[in-house]
Amino acid sequence: MKKTQEVIGLPVISICDGSEVGKVKELVVNAEKGAVDFVIVDNGTQILGASVIPTEKVLGIGGYALTIENSSDMEEISKMPAAVDLLQKDVKVKNTRILTKKGRLIGETGDIFIDEDNRCSIAGLEFISNAAEEQIKIIPRESVITFGKNLIVVAENVEETLLNDAEQLMSEKAAADAEKKNLEFSDEAVITGVSPEMPGAPENTSELLSVNNNSNSPEAYQDNAAGLFKEKQIQYLKGRKATKTITDSLGNIIVSEGMDITEEIISKATQEGKLIDLAMNNKA
Repeated sequence: MKKTQEVIGLPVISICDGSEVGKVKELVVNAEKGAVDFVIVDNGTQILGASVIPTEKVLGIGGYALTIENSSDMEEISKMPAAVDLLQKDVKVKNTRILTKKGRLIGETGDIFIDEDNRCSIAGLEFISNAAEEQIKIIPRESVITFGKNLIVVAENVEETLLNDAEQLMSEKAAADAEKKNLEFSDEAVITGVSPEMPGAPENTSELLSVNNNSNSPEAYQDNAAGLFKEKQIQYLKGRKATKTITDSLGNIIVSEGMDITEEIISKATQEGKLIDLAMNNKA
């Protein structure tokens, strides 16, 4: 879960060659979907000459960088009519007045929260009340009826659904995902390769449900997302050679220049927060 202010300005890194291809300039919202569809990359040109990345091409959004597979995932915005159309509609969502279904004007939005693990959908909105409350609360996505250019329309009982912080928003998301996953546990069993015929598989449905329920915590979802991203990094980096000696915060060597990059080195670099350094300093 990220606020847009945490994403804008991030370096955009191509993991295939470990190069920085620009910085995040703007996020383009699709109001009908309630999601961010495109990332505009700052390359020093005017907006219609800039490059754009469809969010489906984004591998991950971390504290240090937004990552893509390679620079070919970017395209000139003038060649992407869908992005141009959304820019012309100019639905910002941020700093927009909030109207309830029955016509009460109750405040405006601050920043927005996007779920980078779910196609960059909008998960919630900061709510700045007309009553000038000291604490900014959060409107969950489920309470939003319409994302408009000049107004955001929300459920009449929106005050009853307000959350106090992003942690609650994460918990709401985890609970919703857990409910969906439990309804589809049979499909989940197939996807994860668990079946009653497999050696070591749960012997009954109750045990299977217990296994699935144990993986529904927010930490488990974060671990799954991190695991997928790490696997992509391993596939690319494993067997390449480091072009720079990389050390941890205490000066201990993680990898020396010229060494073959192994899965163990990648794991250690990840633990020490040096994965981006490793991705930017290697060769075939």
